[in-house]
Amino acid sequence: GQSLEMRTSLVLALLALSTVAVAAISIPAVELHSPWRSNPLGAGVSSPGRLILAKASAPPLQRNPMEIVTGKLGDALKASQNFWLAAVGGGFAGTVMYPIDTAKTRMQSCAAQEALIPFAQRTYRSTFQTLSKVAGEEGLPSVYRGLLPVLLGSAPEMAVQIFAYEWARDTIKEKTGKTDLDMGLQISAGLFSGFTHVAASNPMEVLKIRGQVLGSAGGGIQGALKEVGFGGLYKGVIGCWSRDIPFSMIYFPVYSFTKDKLEGQGHNKLLCSLGAGLVAGVAAAGPTTPMDVVKTRLQNPMTSGNYKGFIDCVQQMAIKEGPGSFFVGVGPRVGRVAPYLAISLASYEMLKSALDKFQKDPPRMPWDAPLVPDKKRK
Repeated sequence: GQSLEMRTSLVLALLALSTVAVAAISIPAVELHSPWRSNPLGAGVSSPGRLILAKASAPPLQRNPMEIVTGKLGDALKASQNFWLAAVGGGFAGTVMYPIDTAKTRMQSCAAQEALIPFAQRTYRSTFQTLSKVAGEEGLPSVYRGLLPVLLGSAPEMAVQIFAYEWARDTIKEKTGKTDLDMGLQISAGLFSGFTHVAASNPMEVLKIRGQVLGSAGGGIQGALKEVGFGGLYKGVIGCWSRDIPFSMIYFPVYSFTKDKLEGQGHNKLLCSLGAGLVAGVAAAGPTTPMDVVKTRLQNPMTSGNYKGFIDCVQQMAIKEGPGSFFVGVGPRVGRVAPYLAISLASYEMLKSALDKFQKDPPRMPWDAPLVPDKKRK
């Protein structure tokens, strides 16, 4: 208990420190427009953030240590701010929608184990019935089993997904001169985002499914890592790619076009982001449900031993259970994914906008005053 909490806190602390450090090193050309840096010539007026070199004959400037510390920290935080904004948005949305994901996983696992039982007699049949049964028999906290890996993984997952999409979009736009709403540009950026996103999402999916299916018997994060090892965290990666690549290729174009249309009609920007996220989530989650079902079976410790790989799983499901087996859990999947991404992206854009306004007009700090008081002021 206490040992696991200490280790979890240590992992989070190391993740935070390494992220800030890597971001500060990898993006050296950050020009921070901040009042934290005084004019090096000691004129008593804040510099706009651009370092002005003093003449060789000028005396060395005595700087407040607090200015130096806050300036360096500000540079690092500015370079990594999108990572943390995406992390906050993803973590909040993931927590809110997690019970729906638990219902989806239980229903898909039940369908694999009870394939020969008539649907009306299966253990889990619908989202509400599944959540009611799990909460009633195992306790209300059981619908949140496996949440910790989601919270730990939401930061890199959302950061990779958003950064990869924006980087690919901007790079293609710069090389080709295409606009943001060009269909080819949007699909290509979505493809790149879906491919790279799996690097962060697959380990989280493996740990999450173990927690949802095995409960306390799964041993938590520590027990899972001992049992499956690092390589086991990427079990079912082909299934994850087959789901996430087409998902992103549908999601981002639909999101961009819908958001542009809604904003063009003069609606509130936050509501436009939420509405576009919901529309895009429904459009992308439904068609990719079959790949999600296959991925879940390959990563589920109670069913993965029945299949030799991705192709074998698809063939067995099609022959033994029929086409309907590929759409088990489509309701809770759409009901979870659409609001999850809508809340994540809306939170991300809202926080980013608020931070941009804060940086343009930051509050005056106590150490902003120059060390040498202005003699003209009384």
